[in-house]
Amino acid sequence: MRRTLLAATLAAVIAALLAASVVTPPDGFAPGWVKAEALRTFGGSRLFDHIDGGAELYLEFGFKTLGVQRYARGADELVLEVYEMTGAESALGLYLMKCGIETPLVAIAARNSSEAAQFTILKGQYFLHVNNASGREDLVPAMTALANRALETVPDERPADLLSMLPAEGLVPGSAVLFRGPVGLQAVFTLGEGDILEQRGDVFGVSGAYEEPLDGRFSVILVAYPDSARAAAAYAGLEARLDPYLTIIQKGESAFVFKDFKKEYGRAELKGDRIEIRVGLVTPPALWPTLRPSGSWPPARSQGEPPPG
Repeated sequence: MRRTLLAATLAAVIAALLAASVVTPPDGFAPGWVKAEALRTFGGSRLFDHIDGGAELYLEFGFKTLGVQRYARGADELVLEVYEMTGAESALGLYLMKCGIETPLVAIAARNSSEAAQFTILKGQYFLHVNNASGREDLVPAMTALANRALETVPDERPADLLSMLPAEGLVPGSAVLFRGPVGLQAVFTLGEGDILEQRGDVFGVSGAYEEPLDGRFSVILVAYPDSARAAAAYAGLEARLDPYLTIIQKGESAFVFKDFKKEYGRAELKGDRIEIRVGLVTPPALWPTLRPSGSWPPARSQGEPPPG
């Protein structure tokens, strides 16, 4: 009996902490709008109770709690979802994966990509949705008021500038994303099963699309590790467990070139404490010598220069 009471008390305390960690506006954030039900909270793996088939990405980035609050004005309904992540980098990574081509609404006091059916918003370590299932344009002012009231007390924590690892030249605007493990990486390219880049949930990777005259559109994938030893171990694992649909066609001390089932090419290279990968190349990249001057990777081929044999 005592253990049961203790467990119930602990559960109540945890629920209270979860509820306290989310920010939901009171009744009257806009005329006529009131809370239609009690705040629902989800922590850890309980996120699966709210997101069926998509919670893995949130958990991989670093999910803490979710608060879901439904509001109503007569027959109209809006739903606010406030996701608290473990850090600003986690929230940014989730936002970049979810926002699509950004269509910001300037009236919202934070970075956002918005349409009448849903606002997707980023601020600090929080990721927010304002959902309007009806999709009616006349509810956008109420959605905006709800979003801005929710944002008022959210700390504006700045994430580390992880995206600066990507070369700026040729980067397609809006294509840069973060990933923190196999679920996010799978949205970029399939290198192999499981945690193929050995990120272990504590190392972020970055990826972006590029346009070049010779290679057309391709993607760059970069992961920087805490030290060169961990990067070397991850590189060895990548080479050993590369997806069977990828065939290594050339190999050097710290780089290899592969071809995929679409007859496109890729190149993986170990460079100190990081792994750099290009995928989706239409011509096979050269396996340049390991001891070469630093600079662009790999050095650009001259127009008309034949690809390596």
